Amino acid sequence: MNTRTSIQGDVGVVTLSGALSFELHQTLKQATHPMLENPAIKVICVELAEVSAMDSSSLGMLLLLREKALAQGKSVELRKPSPIVLRILEVVQFGRLFDIT
Repeated sequence: MNTRTSIQGDVGVVTLSGALSFELHQTLKQATHPMLENPAIKVICVELAEVSAMDSSSLGMLLLLREKALAQGKSVELRKPSPIVLRILEVVQFGRLFDIT
C-alpha cells in the first residue's frame, strides 16, 4: 500500500493505493495521526480510488479512525472508492457510519 497526504483548507486528505490489510495498520496510523492532532482540520478524507482490495482488518482500521476523529470533534469521509471497495462498503453498510462520496 502506498499513502499520500495533503491538507486542503480544513480537510486532511489521505490517499491510499494498493491492497489494504492489517500489516498496513501502522502506516495508516502514521498518516492520520497528525491530522487528528491538528485543530485546524475538521474532516479527514480517505481517498480509496486506487485501492484494489480490503480485508476485514482494514475495515476495522477505518472504524478506529472514525472513533478517534469523533473524539476530536472531526468527521471522516470515504471518497471515490474503487468499484470493488464500494461493493465491500455497501455490504457492510458503512454508509450508515461514513459519508461515502
